[in-house]
Amino acid sequence: MIHLSKSLSYYKREDVQKAILEHGRDKEVAARFNDRFGKRPDMLTYSNDVLELAKQGATSFHSSEELWTNPLLLAPQMPKAELDKLRKGWDLILDVDCAFIEYSKIAADLIVKELKLNGIKSVTAKFSGNKGFHIAVPYEAFPQKVLGKETRELFPEAPKKIALYIKERIKKELGARILEMEGSFKLVAEKTGKKMEEIAVATE
Repeated sequence: MIHLSKSLSYYKREDVQKAILEHGRDKEVAARFNDRFGKRPDMLTYSNDVLELAKQGATSFHSSEELWTNPLLLAPQMPKAELDKLRKGWDLILDVDCAFIEYSKIAADLIVKELKLNGIKSVTAKFSGNKGFHIAVPYEAFPQKVLGKETRELFPEAPKKIALYIKERIKKELGARILEMEGSFKLVAEKTGKKMEEIAVATE
């Protein structure tokens, strides 16, 4: 559990407040209070909103991948047609989360390189705070339309397809680099709890 004084010392910083506000613009933003989330839907309007929520015990802030005309109009079980009308766009967020930080680092490196090989220049990567990384591409990096359909309406299908494409593109190199780091199939199998034949297939 994060102590209130510790979180306040961080969220009192104006640069932190402004960065969170900017990142959360046009997004649903959920404040987390240690082991629970605050009310939904919610959004940030002013940078001081960050500090006020921190005073109430907020320990972290989580924004949606989707961009909305008005996040406060969101409702549980809202039909897709209505969500499509409210959605302005979406950021691509790839969550690399593995039990072994060394494997996560390799995967994150390969994902960023693959995105850049495909002409994507606006790529950011950050440590998630556990054993993984969050890799992001802003909505502005995508074309307005894909095969005649507005890109903003291609959520969540498009991000899933992009993630699967990247997974297929990097899996061979990922397996090879993990094997090179560990030194043998046996060590990888022991570490991950996988069978030897599963490890071998992953590196083919």
